[in-house]
Amino acid sequence: MSDIVITGIGVISPMGVGREAFWDSCRKARSGIQKIVNFETRSFRSNIAGWVENFNAKDYMPARVYRRMSRVSRMAVAASIEALEDSKLALDTIDKDRVGVIIGTAYGSSSHVEDFFVSLLKDGPRGAQPFLFPETVPNAPASHISMVHGITGPNTTFCQNDISAENAILYAVNLLSQDIVDVVLVGGADELTAMQYGCYDALGVLNKIKAENDVPVTPVSGGGLVLGEGAGILIMEKSDTAKNRQAPIYGTLKAGVNTGGTTSIGRYEVEGAQTFRAISLAIEHAGINRNETEKQIDIIDVSANFSSELDRMEYDQLKKIFPKHIDNLMVTPLKYLMGNFGGAGAIRVAAVLLSLRRQLPLPSINVCTLKGEPPYGTLNWHIPPARKLQTALMTSSTFGGGNCSLVFTCPPAGSNKK
Repeated sequence: MSDIVITGIGVISPMGVGREAFWDSCRKARSGIQKIVNFETRSFRSNIAGWVENFNAKDYMPARVYRRMSRVSRMAVAASIEALEDSKLALDTIDKDRVGVIIGTAYGSSSHVEDFFVSLLKDGPRGAQPFLFPETVPNAPASHISMVHGITGPNTTFCQNDISAENAILYAVNLLSQDIVDVVLVGGADELTAMQYGCYDALGVLNKIKAENDVPVTPVSGGGLVLGEGAGILIMEKSDTAKNRQAPIYGTLKAGVNTGGTTSIGRYEVEGAQTFRAISLAIEHAGINRNETEKQIDIIDVSANFSSELDRMEYDQLKKIFPKHIDNLMVTPLKYLMGNFGGAGAIRVAAVLLSLRRQLPLPSINVCTLKGEPPYGTLNWHIPPARKLQTALMTSSTFGGGNCSLVFTCPPAGSNKK
């Protein structure tokens, strides 16, 4: 079977709008977490998040295209435009019935859900604003991507909390492997809104920090969730298809595994059995010797998100996977720089692929930081110099018990590398 490769990347994130701005922040461990200024937070116990600055839809498309879109749809479409340009894929030259759009989102446009519901309460069924309703459904971003680009192939949206984008990626692999499509625009997108923020605040799970000014904030590991927003789109295709059109390749998805554990509502799988299983199976399917994981895995991108429950559990499972060098193991918790949201997995994949492409490691911290215990609770980012990189492991977990692990490698010698 032909390998599945990634040939294009588009990113709209708190760490930068556009692929290059995002990568620059990645290399410098520049945080996008700061005081919220786009909605009122005085009644909340926290006022920080990873929110996207300097994004304007008109930089990507005309007003007639985006005027009816919600913020999350605008970010997703903008990321898709950048990804297609990056991949040098001319959609007009291929069969658009064989192009898929698969998106993951936790909540879709919660801003339009709130606005539509308020109009319903205020003015009754006959006065509810009908133009708001189409954006209240979670599949709106995927639908807009298909409509903007004239794509007529499979269109699917996944909503599984913090691994929504990861599920989309694995489904895209199935479509490509079964020869249902030739190309997939796959990714994730979520927006940050006052209603969503207020719900998390009411649950008492947010990192209780009140920032005084508009400079980036560094929360303490284990202090509670820090929310975020953004969109990431990847162009995935079979390696044969990519080679035939001489497309430059970022990397290959060698393995992907989804597992699920049993938890209480709103809790992570604290025992971590299914997280361990997902990582172990992904490593095995990628052909990595379990006895040489420290030597064969160059990048470890973890799902840690400042939640003591998740971060500690992830540390415990990594200790089992990398027992020999756990005290010196370096990992990259990208959500520590951009916040936590359902579509974040696609942006994390983008970071991994850019790292493999440019042979520059992602910034990292000692894995012991995830324990959230002094002196490890305070972040100390390490910016590694350039070195040979071949394999990256990405782990993901969500409340509700879902887990996913992905393994990426550099493209084979002789291919058209980015």
